Amino acid sequence: MSWLKKFWKPLTWLIAVALVAYVFAITPFTDIIEIFGRLTILQIGGLALVNIVIVILFGLRWWWLLRSQGHCIPFLAIVRYRLAAFGVSYFTPGPQFGGEPLQIYFLRNKHHIPTADALSSLSLDKLFELLSNFTFLAIGIIYIFSGGFLELGENVALLALIAVLAILPWGYLVLLFFSVKPITQAAKTLCSLKPDNKKLQAISDTIRESESQIASYCQSNTLGMVGIMFLSGIVWLVLVFEYWLALRFLGVEIAFGNTMVFITAARLAFLTPLPGGLGSLEISQVIAAGALGIGTEVGASIGLLIRIRDIVFGLIGLLWGGILTRRF
Repeated sequence: MSWLKKFWKPLTWLIAVALVAYVFAITPFTDIIEIFGRLTILQIGGLALVNIVIVILFGLRWWWLLRSQGHCIPFLAIVRYRLAAFGVSYFTPGPQFGGEPLQIYFLRNKHHIPTADALSSLSLDKLFELLSNFTFLAIGIIYIFSGGFLELGENVALLALIAVLAILPWGYLVLLFFSVKPITQAAKTLCSLKPDNKKLQAISDTIRESESQIASYCQSNTLGMVGIMFLSGIVWLVLVFEYWLALRFLGVEIAFGNTMVFITAARLAFLTPLPGGLGSLEISQVIAAGALGIGTEVGASIGLLIRIRDIVFGLIGLLWGGILTRRF
């Protein structure tokens, strides 16, 4: 399978470019320019402000988790690290992962936090992010099916996949609550196969300590977990509002609930192994617009607006985090 590994990245970019080209082939570019022309400076500023609030809310969850461990790190630093990690993840082929090692690097080298503590705080943050993301995705899929936008009989596999994705993080949380540590057990099993590998043993020890901290947090901070889940829900409400507001600014009269169709399609697109969901995001928004009886130019426009927004925030993260300037 070495040939697949060699051609994987070029293939993903080829598919992404082909999808983008297809979207613009079926959508007159003049229509997109006309829709974008409806945006005013004040509206662009309003959308930027809402997105800044979203970035702050994302940083707040991780900052809260670190404080619960006794690590008082400046909040602005946490926002910077989170945004830098987003930039790395966004421009890395795959389903929005890749910047996590950078977050651990910042905690260890800038604030001298032990690796196990850094890993446990980040793992908890990612766990709650997955909980909220896949729960929202499941709700969005249910909304789409109940609204008749998709036929259930033709999409059973999709529904089953989303159900599994939604259940997995919740199941893991329950296991931790009852002191069952599956990742630690998997690491122990791997070490038993290679008992002389000291590096593997060290990694296993870090995982064991980190997962023990996560389990301890789940068992002793029930109120804190509820607060974090509530915060995650607030984040998603603001995300839906931002999407609805963007559509309104583009001249689309849409019910607040129907925004779920666009966002669910976008979240599914970001699960594809394409860099930043390039191509899959654009085509997903065109499909969502068609399902709602809206012109393809609207789907292409909102997809392009999201793309511009994410690129801008991704580049800000890379610059602010020192990735592009190599000043960590």
